Amino acid sequence: MRQEIRLSSDSPADLPQEWYEQTGVATIPLIVNLKGESRKDWQEITPEEIFEVFQAEKIIPTTSAIPVGEYEEFFRCVSEDGQYPVVHFTIGGKISCTYQNACIAAQTLENIYIIDSESMSCGVGLQLIHAAQLRAQGLDAQALAKECDQWKRNVRTTAFLGSPAYMHKSGRCSAVSAMGANLLNIRPVMQMKEGTLSVHKKLRGKPLQVQQQYLEDLLAEPETIDPSLALLYHTGVTEEEFAAALDYVQGRGIFEEIITGRSGSVTSTHIGDKCLLLMFAKKPQQAVAD
Repeated sequence: MRQEIRLSSDSPADLPQEWYEQTGVATIPLIVNLKGESRKDWQEITPEEIFEVFQAEKIIPTTSAIPVGEYEEFFRCVSEDGQYPVVHFTIGGKISCTYQNACIAAQTLENIYIIDSESMSCGVGLQLIHAAQLRAQGLDAQALAKECDQWKRNVRTTAFLGSPAYMHKSGRCSAVSAMGANLLNIRPVMQMKEGTLSVHKKLRGKPLQVQQQYLEDLLAEPETIDPSLALLYHTGVTEEEFAAALDYVQGRGIFEEIITGRSGSVTSTHIGDKCLLLMFAKKPQQAVAD
């Protein structure tokens, strides 16, 4: 009889709560530190609160990785003291020490498999959805973890950053760059490649124009894209802007399913407000070529 596999992830996978409830996937929250208080992602703080404080006081929160001891307790709970194997997904190991801490904690139990997603936000969520599909196919935990660790290289992880003021205050660009971005309507597109986050492209124009340009660039070669699923998220764009983005992606007719949502507090802390994120997978042969 096949042993049940438990799936889990760090909270910034940012998938809808209903999905976690339907699949039984467990999450462990990272911490957001704001104005002397430490609060759990998705449970005790909202992105709206983060951005309200920034607008009023220009205060940027920080985030804290999950300590080894908390991971140990979490894995014992999810595995029911080692009765079930666990495959756990962390946010990118090069942007957070959660992966390292999770690996250390996993050594205290057997059959705990840790995947460094090399991604963030719904890019992690996309990998988690893929893992749930593989689990349904009957793979054992070791095979599932190996397949997921390979498949993650197909995921295209990007974010259109819409708030130069937040970027400057958080130290992600110089004062000159922030001023120039505001004056010239320049907005960067960030991309994660092999776990490293960097500026992929700079777009110029009004919000609706540059957001559509971001989407057009990503979807310029539909023949290279896995059409099964895309995740379209944001961190506080207007309803009009998000509706326009969704209409465009749907109108391209590339994807069989599009999941929409809003990124949580950890993701929002790191990339700011007014951001748009479109995540999907490339076809395997194309991912290798890229």
